[in-house]
Amino acid sequence: MVRLSILAVLSLLAGILAVPGFPPSAEAQTQSASRIAAVVNDDIVSTQDLRDRLRLAILFSGLPSDVETQRRIAPQVLRRIIDERLQLQEGRRVGVTVQRQEVLGAVQNAASANNMTPNQLLGFLAEQGVDPAAFERQIEAELTWLRLVQRQFGDRVVVTDQQVDLALDVASSGGQVEVLLAEIVLPIYDPAETEAVMAEADDLRAAIAEGGDFAAIARQVSASGSRNDGGDLGWVPINAVQASLRPVLDELAPGEVSEPVITPSGVQLFFVRDRRAAGQNTSTDLRQVAQLLFPLEPGAPEATVANVLAEAREATAGIVDCRDMDRIARQRALPSSGEMGWIRPGDLPAEMVQAVRTLPLRTLSQPIRSGTGLHFVMVCADGRSSGAEARRADLRRDLENEQLERLAGRYLRDLRKDAFIDVRVGG
Repeated sequence: MVRLSILAVLSLLAGILAVPGFPPSAEAQTQSASRIAAVVNDDIVSTQDLRDRLRLAILFSGLPSDVETQRRIAPQVLRRIIDERLQLQEGRRVGVTVQRQEVLGAVQNAASANNMTPNQLLGFLAEQGVDPAAFERQIEAELTWLRLVQRQFGDRVVVTDQQVDLALDVASSGGQVEVLLAEIVLPIYDPAETEAVMAEADDLRAAIAEGGDFAAIARQVSASGSRNDGGDLGWVPINAVQASLRPVLDELAPGEVSEPVITPSGVQLFFVRDRRAAGQNTSTDLRQVAQLLFPLEPGAPEATVANVLAEAREATAGIVDCRDMDRIARQRALPSSGEMGWIRPGDLPAEMVQAVRTLPLRTLSQPIRSGTGLHFVMVCADGRSSGAEARRADLRRDLENEQLERLAGRYLRDLRKDAFIDVRVGG
């Protein structure tokens, strides 16, 4: 049973949003936190939860922090929170959990990407009126869902050589156009609410036109798995998308956002970052990478770090190629270690990007500290020396991600359909 109304959300927000430029008083925060913004099965989303996430979304997206902007994006932020509660509930039901140290590791990665320490990042959020715990809860939900989807569907994703061949043919077909595409997906809980969701998408588009960062907004409100990459879909041949969307993408110049479009995924906004003739080689930036990860908890004492580093130095002595990396990963049962396949350096944690981009082939890196431990990485091959193999691997990964995304989307829609979701005006 689902009841979700944009009017209810806007009515609710009229009473809980802060005056622009002024944080709510401690008394107002206490009163607001005791009110109910939504019920998701047996979980409660408080108005304080909603306020924290609104502030987080506005802070990360570069939108103006005024009441009108908050009203525009509030329905999508609340939908995102509701989805996360459903994902966490399902994770608990099937026994998928995320450890505290994993969340702290992700916080450290986010901090490094912004040239901060974790304490600096969390302190900055607090200074901006955002409860750091809201940021950590968002990370926990994301990690839980990623793990849950991989566990449920990872073995069901199969891409054949014939599918890769077909994708290569489409990508290299002469006279076609590719677009560097990004998306925001707003789910439709009930067909009766299609008009309301379209209106929400119009509000989002207006907020983006007024200076909001598309990628940051996608990370905060989009229901698609691409939200983790800021909605980025990479280079997409226009003739490979569904026929009804081709006229929409044909009309968009680089830098333009589409009108809201109803698709099987919900209501979507598309952003064309660039256009080019199809078939150009995009695999030169790819690297085939292997790593060894020696786990360390965030904030581990220096003595512990020194011991783990000594162990790592001993284990990696004598490594000459990626087969050695795989062998050591198996021998020592190191988590998330061994060959990682073909990847783009920019998809790696911030600490590893520069090392992978600059490492000579089959050269072991110096130890790289992240939120999860000490990494040693090696580039086994690159797109320049193994272009055809890299291109096939890149397309295979895209096709695998598309399959996984469809399965995950169906999974979440079923969770929504079976859930009791009630957005309340009062508490």
